[in-house]
Amino acid sequence: MASEEHIPATNMNSEFPLRLERPIVFLDIQTTGPDHRTARIVKLTTLRVEPDGTEQFRSQLINPNSPISPGATNFHGISDEDVADARPFAVYAKALYEYLNGCDLAGFGIRRFHVRVLRQEFEFAGFDFEINERVIVDAMEIYHRLEPRDFAGAYRRFVGGKFVRTIEDEVTVNAIKAIIHGQMTQHPDLPDDAASLERWATGESIERHIDDEGRFTLSDEGDPLINFGRYRGHTLYDLSETHPDYLRWIAGDDSFTEHQRQIAADAAEGIMPDFD
Repeated sequence: MASEEHIPATNMNSEFPLRLERPIVFLDIQTTGPDHRTARIVKLTTLRVEPDGTEQFRSQLINPNSPISPGATNFHGISDEDVADARPFAVYAKALYEYLNGCDLAGFGIRRFHVRVLRQEFEFAGFDFEINERVIVDAMEIYHRLEPRDFAGAYRRFVGGKFVRTIEDEVTVNAIKAIIHGQMTQHPDLPDDAASLERWATGESIERHIDDEGRFTLSDEGDPLINFGRYRGHTLYDLSETHPDYLRWIAGDDSFTEHQRQIAADAAEGIMPDFD
């Protein structure tokens, strides 16, 4: 796999406490969107560390041959224009497969997302990328074990003490209020009005949602977009012309809300949502 950057090998044995029996590759993958079933890689960065401590760094832009969703671009800063002249994953697949051969893997949230997307890309390129014999060290899993993200953990951190559930109705709701109070007290930079706090917590602008769940949203330019599935990032204008059957499928699927089905049904007929 060709690289955009290369950092000379260094020795890190005196600093890094993880004992290695074979090479481990730290992965960071940027994609076209957050759904691992449809995401394609737009940038792959690796740091391979050998048991003797030497390191090799590589980073490569990749043309996903599919649109990058606006939300993804806002997150990682990579646009369709940035990867327009890059090569697709298939060009690097063989070299990357060999580079990762015999290596364990590490990352943040790697098991749930990065590995799934990587295996899918290899599959598209004709390679069977097995992970059964690899160790996967996930920093997010370690973090969540060190600092549990459950109700009791939130209470302990932001209120103090141990939360004990009782049959009294007001105990839990008052505890929730106390947790939010503690969060805002410990982090005074948080927004102090409910609507702004919601936007901060979800990481996106609720005002851009066309439906309550944000499955249809607005682009930065104000165009209606589909925000899930295989056509994430495509405008409803385009889908109404190129894939109206997909919109009709949404319109007839009971797993979507009535409002979402109506948006899809209208778009299939070329009628766009009313934003007023």
